[in-house]
Amino acid sequence: MHRFNPKHAHVLNSGWRQKVFPAEEVVEFALSEMRRKEVAVDVGAGTGYLTVPLARAFGKVYAIEINPEMAGKLEERLRREGLTNVEVMVTGEPPELEDFDLAVFSSVLHEMEDPREYLRWAGNALVLVAEWKKEPIPFGPPVEERLSPEEVMELAENFEVIKYRELEYHYLMLLKPKV
Repeated sequence: MHRFNPKHAHVLNSGWRQKVFPAEEVVEFALSEMRRKEVAVDVGAGTGYLTVPLARAFGKVYAIEINPEMAGKLEERLRREGLTNVEVMVTGEPPELEDFDLAVFSSVLHEMEDPREYLRWAGNALVLVAEWKKEPIPFGPPVEERLSPEEVMELAENFEVIKYRELEYHYLMLLKPKV
């Protein structure tokens, strides 16, 4: 299983990434379908690429990161940006949280040992999935480890797609719990 290498963290907030995966647009993709914007969870938050725009749109954000080095970079960034409504949690397990409105999984489901467990944990929240397209390009995780939209939906058995969009190298899916 391929996990993101913290030595490449500089790429996560680069101008190139902003062009091919615009953070504000990605967050807006979910916000446009939401009435309640109180609590968001960014799973696999990394250096805070989506955490920061989420923190500007929600009252509280939980940033979950398995790698302590990446979590440290995220905490530094939050201090620089003056954002105080984000709680960084270093864990590889779904944490026990009160209700939340949105769970974000950006380029992280393919890195998890049991993504189904995390998707079940999202419960009644809307879920934003952003993943690499499953096609050969010279960067990103190995193609065979990427998840197609169909594979994501097999994992997200209790959800249905309410919105879908393709970017140059990624796709976005907004999921809601099945009633």
